[in-house]
Amino acid sequence: MPIKKSPPFTIIRDTREKEGYTFDPVETRYHTCKGMVTQKLDTGDYTLEGLEDKLCIERKSSVAELAGNVGQDRHRFMREIERMKEFPHRYIILEFSLSDLMVFPEGSNISESDWGRVKVTNTFMLRTLMEFQIFDNIHVLFCDSKKHAKWAVLSILKRVNDIYSIGRKT
Repeated sequence: MPIKKSPPFTIIRDTREKEGYTFDPVETRYHTCKGMVTQKLDTGDYTLEGLEDKLCIERKSSVAELAGNVGQDRHRFMREIERMKEFPHRYIILEFSLSDLMVFPEGSNISESDWGRVKVTNTFMLRTLMEFQIFDNIHVLFCDSKKHAKWAVLSILKRVNDIYSIGRKT
């Protein structure tokens, strides 16, 4: 039986996603990726055209950004987490490693003289991420770098496209 080929897909990036990824069909190595469009998304930073109600990917570029989200912006961020629960496929993609998280605020853009003022601890952030996974079924991926995170996002997008377009279960 021949393997069905996925139909082409278009990636949607949220308009507020300023330092995010660009997806060019040539560079993606997936012949089925037609490229990317930018439009406002109510939840998350990336999804697929036609599957906006199925897939939600939220990107965090640094531990400091995550600290802000679970600290001072917690109420707004938790509303976004609640909205994510409506999606069958939901991800938080981290462009840093677990090691980066565990040494925070070391290695961040926060000056050493201000470390004592940091209200959000690394263990609190780790606990929060684990709770998202366990209680909210949100997949959290530590990707180590922006480059690796981009490839993880593209791989997720392709597989979700496969599920809904050719019925392939992975």
